[in-house]
Amino acid sequence: MKIDGLLFQLAIVFLPGLIWAQLDARYALKEKPGPAEFLVRAFMFGLVTYLGVYLVYRVCGGDFSIPEISGSASTKFLTTDFFDEILTSIPVSFFLAVVWLYANTYKWLTRLLHKIRATRKYGNEDVWDLTFNSHEVETEYVHVRDFDKRIIYAGWVSAFSETEKLREILLRDAIVYYETDSKTEVPWLYIARDKADIHIEFPSQEQGDEE
Repeated sequence: MKIDGLLFQLAIVFLPGLIWAQLDARYALKEKPGPAEFLVRAFMFGLVTYLGVYLVYRVCGGDFSIPEISGSASTKFLTTDFFDEILTSIPVSFFLAVVWLYANTYKWLTRLLHKIRATRKYGNEDVWDLTFNSHEVETEYVHVRDFDKRIIYAGWVSAFSETEKLREILLRDAIVYYETDSKTEVPWLYIARDKADIHIEFPSQEQGDEE
């Protein structure tokens, strides 16, 4: 199958934005973006990446080549040697994507707005993510109650996730307390509950240490 030269060159040029957008869609966004939204985000991320490459070149004293468009679309697209910039942009895009994921995970913008008292809202953030991504000591040790079975699962939150129907949580150094006042200690405990049927308590750190 013959690959169109224009599309091939466009894909190469926007590869950094595509890498960033893919990481963003997989690890930052709650819902998978549509094709149009994905392409827009890839384009914007690509521009930011090349801006970062430009700044790196300026700091290091390199010569940043600005691509020029010329010639027939089927045979020619970029007339300026832009290959070095594209190669440099790939690790830069990955680095910026990781920084972007940190900013989303730990709500840097929200925390900044709170610090300067610009707002008291958390936007549209899910309380589940907001709580367990806060890394506050008070939220690291939890009690998950099962009222039907009259069981309490206690432990340190090691990992968590949210799906459309389930809330999943992985506890480290877990203790299962039964109604009979007996208990079972396990190094790891995975819990998956319906999102409408989960009850989590946050005892004090001292309680967690004692238990």
